[in-house]
Amino acid sequence: MAPMGRLAQRRCSRLGRALADVDTRWRWCVVACLAAILGLSTYALFTGVDDQERPIARPYADAPYYYGWAPTLYLDHDVDFGNQYRETKNWYRFGFTPTRKPANVFGPGPAILSAPVFLPAHAVAVAKGERRDGFSTFEQKAVMWLSVLLSVAALIFPYRIASRRLGARGAGLVAAVLIFAAGPVIYYAVRQPGYAHPYATFFAAWLVDAWDGSFDRTRTARTWAHLGAAFGLAVLARPQLATWAILLLFAAADDLRRTRSPRVAANWAVGAIVAMVCAAPQFLAWKALYGSYYVVPQGDGFMRWDAPAWSEVLWSSRNGLFPWAPLYAVAALGLVAGLARAPRLFAALVLAVAAQVVVNGAVWDWWGGGAYGGRRFDSTYVAFALGLAVLLAPALTAIARLWQSPHVLRVPAAIVGAAAIAAALALAGANLWLASTYSAPNVRIWGGEPPRNVFRRQVPNRLGRFAARVSALTTWPVRARFAHQYQRNMWAYDEIVGVHFMGDTFPGLNSAPPRNVDNRTIGQIPATFRRGFVLTRDRWTIPSGRARIFVSLNRTGTIEATLTLSHALGAEAGPIVVRWNDRVVARAASSFHEIRVSWKTRDLERGINLLEIDCPPRTIARTFELTGRK
Repeated sequence: MAPMGRLAQRRCSRLGRALADVDTRWRWCVVACLAAILGLSTYALFTGVDDQERPIARPYADAPYYYGWAPTLYLDHDVDFGNQYRETKNWYRFGFTPTRKPANVFGPGPAILSAPVFLPAHAVAVAKGERRDGFSTFEQKAVMWLSVLLSVAALIFPYRIASRRLGARGAGLVAAVLIFAAGPVIYYAVRQPGYAHPYATFFAAWLVDAWDGSFDRTRTARTWAHLGAAFGLAVLARPQLATWAILLLFAAADDLRRTRSPRVAANWAVGAIVAMVCAAPQFLAWKALYGSYYVVPQGDGFMRWDAPAWSEVLWSSRNGLFPWAPLYAVAALGLVAGLARAPRLFAALVLAVAAQVVVNGAVWDWWGGGAYGGRRFDSTYVAFALGLAVLLAPALTAIARLWQSPHVLRVPAAIVGAAAIAAALALAGANLWLASTYSAPNVRIWGGEPPRNVFRRQVPNRLGRFAARVSALTTWPVRARFAHQYQRNMWAYDEIVGVHFMGDTFPGLNSAPPRNVDNRTIGQIPATFRRGFVLTRDRWTIPSGRARIFVSLNRTGTIEATLTLSHALGAEAGPIVVRWNDRVVARAASSFHEIRVSWKTRDLERGINLLEIDCPPRTIARTFELTGRK
C-alpha cells in the first residue's frame, strides 16, 4: 500500500477509535451545535433589519452609550464624550457631571471587554483608509457581533454543570439552547446588540461554572484567582452582578469546613485582589467622570431599596420576566425541584436569582424602559437553564430507554417526555417569532395589555395560542390574588400594575421628564382603574355613594390631590369622606355647586394607592387631579 494510503488509513482508524468514545462524541456534538447556532445568529445579525428597514448590526438606543466608551478610552485616552456625542447625538439628552464632562450613565465594562475585537477592527479600518474616530462601519459591526459570540458561548456552561452535577448531558445541552431561544437573551444577542446584557450573560455563567467546579477539588490560591477573575469581570460587565458574591460565600464556607489552615485566608485574599483588579476600571471610570469611585450615575433616588417592586419584575405585563418568557417560569419550578438533586448548587442559584429580583425591583424603572421582556435578568440565564435541565432530564431518559429497549410499559413515560420537550420547543419558537417582529407600536412596552394578547396577535396560529395560554397560566397566582384583594376581574392586574398616573420616568434622566400635573375627567380614567362610577346623562355619578380609584404611582415626595364633586340636593344630601390608602384625608359637605375636595399626602405607595370616596348617593364626579409638590 502506498505511504499516503497507509497514512490515511491510520488517520481514519484514529478517528474511528475517537468517535467510539462517548465523551468524544458528546464534545463534537456540542461543538457542532454551538457552531450551528453561532452561524445562524451571525447570519440573522448581519442580514436583519428593524421595523424601519435599518440594519440591526449597528449601535442604537442604549448601545451608542456603551460603544462610545471604546473610542474615548482607546483613541482619545479620556472620558470626555463631547466628540462621541456629536456622532451619536446623545439622544437621551444627558447633561453634565460634577466634573463638568458630558454624562454617560452606561458603564465602560462592555467597551473594555470588547478591546480584543475593537482594537484589531480599528487597525483594519485605518489600514483600509476608513474614518479613524472609532465609528467606522467595520468597527461597529465587529463589536456588535461580539454580542452574538458571547451569548452563544454562554451555552457551554449550563451544559458542563448539568453534566457534572445532574449526570444529564443531553438535558443540559437542550435546556441551554431552549432558554437561550425562549427569553430575552437571543433578542439582545441578535436583534438589539451592543448592550451590556450579553457580557453579563457570559461572565455570570462562567462564574457559576468555575465556582461549581471548585467543589471537586481543594481550592488553592490559583482556584481563588480564577474565581476572583470571573467575579470581577462579571461586575465589570454590569455592576449589579456584585450580588453573585453569594456563590463565593458558599465556597468560603466549604473551605472552612475542609480545613482551618491560615492559608485559606491567604487564598481568599488572592481572589479578592484579582476581583478588585478586574473590576477596577469601572470604579476608575466613575472617579474620572463623576468625581467618585462609587456612584449611582442616574442620580440619588434611582434605587428604591425601601420599596423594591419584586413581584412586578417577575409577573407584570410591563416586561415581567415570566409572562413574556413563559419557559422561564417552567424553569423556575425546576430550580426549586433541583434542591433535591443538588442541594448546594440549587440553593446558591435560588438565592442568587432572588438577589437579582430584589435589585431589579429596586431600580426606578423596574420594567427596564423599552426593554424586550425581563432583560435585566441576563445574569440568571445559567440558573434557569439548569432549572429546565432538571425537568427535561427525566423526559429525555424516558425517551432514551424506550429507544434502547422498546417495551410497552415504557411507552406512556416516553410520550409524556416527548410532549414536554415539544411544549418547550413551542415556547422557544413563539419567543423567536415574537422577537423577530418586536417593536414599540406592536408590543405595548408601557404595559396595560396582557402578554397573552400580544402572543395571539403577533405569533401565528396554534403556536401563538399555546404560548398565550402558558403566559396566562404563569401569572394566574398573582392575578387571582390581585382580583381577590381589590374585588376586580382576573385581568385587572395586567391592566393596572405598571401603568402609572403622572408618568414614570426618573427626574432629570430622560429627555422626556415626568409630568408634574395629571388632570383627568372621570371618563378619561381607564375603566379598570375606577369602580362605582356610572355614566348617566353625560355626567359621571356615584349611584351607590361609594367609589374607588386605583392610583398607580411611581414617584416620591408629596402630591396634592383634588376631586371635583357636586350634588343636586346640595348640603342636605350629606357629608363626603375621602380615604387614601385606608386613611381619612379629607371631609367636606355636599353642595349644589362644584366643590374641590383637596388634600396633600406623602403616603405614596410604590404601585397601587387606593382612593375611596364615601358620599351621598348620586353624587356627581367631574375631575380628578394630581399635582406634585416639593
